[in-house]
Amino acid sequence: MKSIKHILTISAMSGLLFGGIAFTSCSDFLETNPSTDVADSQVFQTVSGAQAALNGCYYQMKCYSGGGANRQDDWGIPSHQMVSDLSAEDVMSNGGGWYNYTYNYWGETRGDIFRSSALWTFYYRLINNANSIIAYVDDCEGDATEKQYIKGQALAIRGWAYFNLTRWFQQTYAIAKDMPGMPIYTEPSTESTPGAPRGTLEETYQQILSDLTTAEPMLEGFTRSTSTPNVFTQAIVDGILSEVYQVMRDWPKSEEYARKVLDQYPLTSNDEYTSGFNDHTIASWIWGIPQTEEQNMGDYSCFAMWLNNTRPCWTFGCFILADDFVALFDESDIRYQQMQRWEDTAGRQFWISMKFRDNEDCRGSFVVMRTEEMLLNAAEACARQGKEQEAKDLLWQLQDMRGAVRTEASGQDLVEAIWIERRKELYGEGFGLFDLIRNEKPLVRGGNHVEYQGSVQFPAHSWRLIYQIPTSELLNNENMSDAIWPAGDQNPYDGVYTPQ
Repeated sequence: MKSIKHILTISAMSGLLFGGIAFTSCSDFLETNPSTDVADSQVFQTVSGAQAALNGCYYQMKCYSGGGANRQDDWGIPSHQMVSDLSAEDVMSNGGGWYNYTYNYWGETRGDIFRSSALWTFYYRLINNANSIIAYVDDCEGDATEKQYIKGQALAIRGWAYFNLTRWFQQTYAIAKDMPGMPIYTEPSTESTPGAPRGTLEETYQQILSDLTTAEPMLEGFTRSTSTPNVFTQAIVDGILSEVYQVMRDWPKSEEYARKVLDQYPLTSNDEYTSGFNDHTIASWIWGIPQTEEQNMGDYSCFAMWLNNTRPCWTFGCFILADDFVALFDESDIRYQQMQRWEDTAGRQFWISMKFRDNEDCRGSFVVMRTEEMLLNAAEACARQGKEQEAKDLLWQLQDMRGAVRTEASGQDLVEAIWIERRKELYGEGFGLFDLIRNEKPLVRGGNHVEYQGSVQFPAHSWRLIYQIPTSELLNNENMSDAIWPAGDQNPYDGVYTPQ
């Protein structure tokens, strides 16, 4: 299986330059020989070696993806969040290198373009490294509880990685569970490991649930320091399970796991919401990604992309807001008050957002999961179960705090109102494309979108919203066919899927 590298491949990256920034501290995480083929026996002799391997996974998630050193917008989870939002309706780009290709749908979902390979490689590298930890940690010398926590985190990482692969590379579960899923690997792979077939999406989701529900009780009692908010806790696993069950439309389970998190974390206060979204110590941040001097996205972070002229160092300043999105907000809403009209040198007027503002050192942290997402997950799950008053009570907590007008809708209109509130509260945090696909919505761009990129419109279930399997994977995996589905394993590039 040539597209999946051997254990701990990121250890070989410790001295490379990515975008001009040296990530030398990777060697602090992985004390191994400088090779892409590290012998398992060298790493997993002790629990500290297993922890170092796990730290390598976290390092990859926060600061390196799979597109290669010359990819200026390919930096792990934060770059994936930006791709998801730019692929939807609310965030626009008036420049910004490769992100302009994302926003304009200039072929970026094709299997022979770098983004497909970058996403695929990122998640399968994580899966393979997690597989090695899961396979060998039990035999390490060291404390049994520490080994349990390490294994639980590795299982959670693997389940999360497979979940994200399904969101990028296949239609949503509710209409596609019998369609091709993801190749599943649960053992460490080497260059000679045969490639796995795609199987079905249902099989992939069963693997996701197996990993996450096994990991969740294993992390009972595990705590992390405030300096490592990217480390998986039981609460993060609960949040991911709420997301997974939401996609599967298992509303009681989605509500159950969302409420588990809500019981532990407060909502983001208005002062915190308007403070710049750069501080991982905010109590509502369940999962965040801190930046250090050595491990940072530099001029390609999301703070460098948002146009608001507040960043104390160089910035692209290319992310702006669609005017029909801004029109969704009440003027009394503190989130609306963060938006300003702006005019560029060509005399065009548009909306900018002050939501994301870097800290004075240009090292702001990135948010991945916070309490408001869980509140909205629980509200949607309640509405879908017919528990409308419970749904409204949850929704009103957020609307009252932000100064928005309370939603009084019922039935499907209530569900739609909750979706709109998700857009208003969570924009820029990576949910745009995923929510369109999950909710079987078309991509409809009106207003000043047309001025910037014309009339890009895709119907619900469009294949243009789904990434193709990388060409390199189809070439190297003997158990996958490069013919277009349904004749083969490759996703169509264009057209519309008709659910059966």
